[in-house]
Amino acid sequence: MKYKLSNYLVFSQPIITNKYVLLYSTISTTMTLIQLDLYHILMNNNLNEIDNDVLQELVKNKILVSNDFNELDFIIKENKEAIKIDNLLYQVISPSSNCQLGCGYCGQVHTKNGLDENLNKKIIERIAKNLKAKEYKELGISWFGAEPLMGLLNIKKLSKELMELASGNNCSYSAKMITNGLSLKKDIFFDLVENYKVKDFEITLDGTEENHDLRRHTKLKEKTFGLIFKNLKDIVSDAKFDQLKCFIKVRCNVDGSNYKSAFDLIELLDKEKILNKISFYTAPIHSWGNDAHLSSLSQRDYSKFQIEEYLILMKKNHSIGILPGKKTNIVCTSLHENAEVFDADGNVYNCTEISQVDVYKDVEAFKIGKLNGEYNSNTERPFSSWNDDILNGEVPCTTCRILPICGGACPKLWKEGISPCPPIKYNIEDRLLLEFSKRKDEYLQVKDIVGQTLGGSRKT
Repeated sequence: MKYKLSNYLVFSQPIITNKYVLLYSTISTTMTLIQLDLYHILMNNNLNEIDNDVLQELVKNKILVSNDFNELDFIIKENKEAIKIDNLLYQVISPSSNCQLGCGYCGQVHTKNGLDENLNKKIIERIAKNLKAKEYKELGISWFGAEPLMGLLNIKKLSKELMELASGNNCSYSAKMITNGLSLKKDIFFDLVENYKVKDFEITLDGTEENHDLRRHTKLKEKTFGLIFKNLKDIVSDAKFDQLKCFIKVRCNVDGSNYKSAFDLIELLDKEKILNKISFYTAPIHSWGNDAHLSSLSQRDYSKFQIEEYLILMKKNHSIGILPGKKTNIVCTSLHENAEVFDADGNVYNCTEISQVDVYKDVEAFKIGKLNGEYNSNTERPFSSWNDDILNGEVPCTTCRILPICGGACPKLWKEGISPCPPIKYNIEDRLLLEFSKRKDEYLQVKDIVGQTLGGSRKT
């Protein structure tokens, strides 16, 4: 059989006295250390010079593929199959349309509406119907906003019914919450964890106090950093936090005005003994039905900034995922079968970026239906053709080497003419070096296909 080099490979610059190259396959999500001679053999397509045993290992890791193998077709078929066999029913619920904050980059229009008894009932009925649509094994709930804790009573009421619903359908149950953290007092946090199975929380801090309070203040311009930070410290300092195996992720939204403050925030979290209790990441400000993305760093500048962030976190022994350990077969909520987003006004979507955004309020194409009205059951769900769009060349993802680990990032933004390409597209070579620095001993001590091919080993 004749072989060719995969289209989904990333090579580092030569390392270790210019004798080796790191090779990462985005299809198999494996990284291999190869000798420079083998690298040149692959680049020059002199595959007949490779020992057969080594050749088979390269094929196994999808570094080489057969000449007649259509990799893009394989990726898309695998994505579609993953959607088909997915046994998690993921449902997003916004119990309130209100939020205390008035963040300048937020695209939502907040109101004082909240779910009422009728809408609560309709949500349970709809999720019960969705659970019957296929053989699900898990019901996953995300409490979303506006600010979900402004609908805390609804969260508690619905959680009890949802847990019973999952049990009655022989499903496990899990829940998470995206919150600004302002109302997340310690007692509320542990009540949600212990009694309502909300185990994962994401809280946003946009840098240290000065930068955060310029951006994430209340609608009355009141400062919020001090209260959110105190809540966070109180929670992770309690012995129950570790015992209950709950998780907090701190997200720092960055743009051109505050990105340097993210480093100060890492230092503060470390100094206050919080960093080792949580996970931390930054994210560039993106368009949420507005032009917020125009103030962001360029994609390339953000990718460089992210490497600096990773270096700081690594020095502090903070666990980070430098390279993806698996492919992204289902890119977002909208691609999960029967995944739905219920907002406090009774609208139903399959994308979390639509609800309460003024520019979309009259765009019926984004709606699946109304809890008190009709569902668009006879029409195609928004973005459900995404994998075919990629296959047909309608987006640049078709020819991108990171497609298997990215999945296309955000179908909605592509449809709006905005590139949502993730930073890994621009800094993956640097990530290879970071990953190698973490696992250098492992790579240098294990004999592998490199040694078998060229008579050497990873030891230098």
